[in-house]
Amino acid sequence: MTFFSGLLESRYAAQHKTNAEELSKSELVECATNQINSCKVGGTFDDAYTYTVKDGLLSEQEYPYRNGDGNVESCKRVDFGFNETLVKPVNFTIGERSYLMSGNPEEIKNLLYQYGPMFAHVNAALLGESKNFDIIRKDDVKCYPSNDSPDENNRINHGVVLVGYGVENDVPYWIIKNSWGVEHGKDGYYRMERGSNTCGIERCAILMFTN
Repeated sequence: MTFFSGLLESRYAAQHKTNAEELSKSELVECATNQINSCKVGGTFDDAYTYTVKDGLLSEQEYPYRNGDGNVESCKRVDFGFNETLVKPVNFTIGERSYLMSGNPEEIKNLLYQYGPMFAHVNAALLGESKNFDIIRKDDVKCYPSNDSPDENNRINHGVVLVGYGVENDVPYWIIKNSWGVEHGKDGYYRMERGSNTCGIERCAILMFTN
């Protein structure tokens, strides 16, 4: 769920060629889903999208992060003094949404180049095992590139932001931004093999536009 605020920040900055204010993560965790254990089991893109279209999203300063212990507090928008008109900041509402559901990495790369950051699903196993900026290769971790695995731990279960791509030593790679903090990967970023649908990264990329 927290990946969505990072995606929206990146999309706004790319689309409007400016710096975007850091957006609240706890508001999404606490207000955008009815899951009791949403901190532990996550939330979906559609949960976050539907909520933000309807209510907008406050800044991190206005609704600071407070879910680090894995507990989910109740939604505090009203308690913080925001009414229905104030919780819809003009700069951070969402406009049209378009989907790219493809295993074609070239198509995803072209959209990323033309429009900027995109959302993608992965299996989080590949991120937990990487502590640096080395390219994560398809054979490095055990995970399925779809939701067909009989082991639910190997299925696609996490959202990340695609922010770039490149080639190193003839190995093409994606650059992804995660939402676990700067102590993971390299300052919160990872590189993973491009063109092999490693752990499902190329199964479904989503492009979103802000207002």
